[in-house]
Amino acid sequence: MALPGWVVRGPGAGGDELTPAILTRDILTVNIRSMKVERINEDGTAHGDLHARAARHAALAEPLRIRITDLLTLSDLSSTELRTEIGIRSNLLAHHLNVLEGAGMVTRRRSDGDRRRCYSTLTLEARNTAVLSLAQARSAHGNGPRRVVFICTGNSARSPFAAARWNAELQEELGVRAVSAGTFPASAPSTQSVEAAATFGVDLSAHRPRPVGELEAHDLLVIVCDRAYEELSTRFPLPTPRPRHWSVPDPGPSGSAAAYESCFGDIDLRVKDLGSTVKF
Repeated sequence: MALPGWVVRGPGAGGDELTPAILTRDILTVNIRSMKVERINEDGTAHGDLHARAARHAALAEPLRIRITDLLTLSDLSSTELRTEIGIRSNLLAHHLNVLEGAGMVTRRRSDGDRRRCYSTLTLEARNTAVLSLAQARSAHGNGPRRVVFICTGNSARSPFAAARWNAELQEELGVRAVSAGTFPASAPSTQSVEAAATFGVDLSAHRPRPVGELEAHDLLVIVCDRAYEELSTRFPLPTPRPRHWSVPDPGPSGSAAAYESCFGDIDLRVKDLGSTVKF
């Protein structure tokens, strides 16, 4: 009779061999970063997202693709911007983006402003396992900003929400305050944006949209909409280094609660990541 937790594997030199039962069943591995338990069968087949993780690692076996993900960790970029930064031909860049997209690391969406442009964005899974080192990311803004300026077109939803989340989560810890502005300020936040923001603990009811004022060299600009990003490059002298761009879809045209909640959810995650990628 087998002992509890053990199974008989067959006769051995000294009689029946006893083997721990766990060795005859599915093996469990733990992804420490996400604290997910993943199951691997005896035959080596995987459950959960283990194959997806393997695909992401395989995609990053090429140095140029690591460079692309480094750049996208800091900002959503168009193909033209990526080509300028990396210095490769458009067809080669398209190949690398296709590989990253196929591995679930990158998505591409058409600009809400200039419809000829498409912006590449790291997926949430890729952002969680970004290969860009903290030192590399923090060095991207020189000596550190004195203020974070979030900008969108109307300054009625995306940028004030981002500033509010920064100030609630990171201002005290990092000693840097965030403000917001718009390239074409709306008269007031919409009812939908106020209601959706409230579900994240943000009160936009008293917010009054304001225009983009004077920008300083030590400002960290985070432009959370495509139109404002494209407008600022021609209407305003931008400080260096390059502003960060988050290609967050405008929830206004839809006007649905789901659109606003998706928008604010994306920004909420990005704001939390931002504090760890800037040297203060």
